[in-house]
Amino acid sequence: MAKAPLKYQLINPLKIRTDLSDLDFSTAKTLAENKVKSLCPDPVLVSWYDATTGDHYPDMECTAAGKPGWLDYAEARNCDMTVDINDEQFIFIYLSQR
Repeated sequence: MAKAPLKYQLINPLKIRTDLSDLDFSTAKTLAENKVKSLCPDPVLVSWYDATTGDHYPDMECTAAGKPGWLDYAEARNCDMTVDINDEQFIFIYLSQR
């Protein structure tokens, strides 16, 4: 059974498409940080998801609303910026310090 896409649940997603053959978590995080810092001087990374490994932060279970725990956690903290790299391969959610 295929995983349902998160695109309709993401918070203000900024999309990045890259063809880097060696894209790993660290490189993806740097891409996301550069994108967000171009829009906001001091963002705080609150939550992330790595579809290549299934890892995520924070390590929370799905919520009753059917959302992944890491996404619900970010929403509960009023996060307002999401970077979606390669159609949900990596997702980073930030709180801007506006």
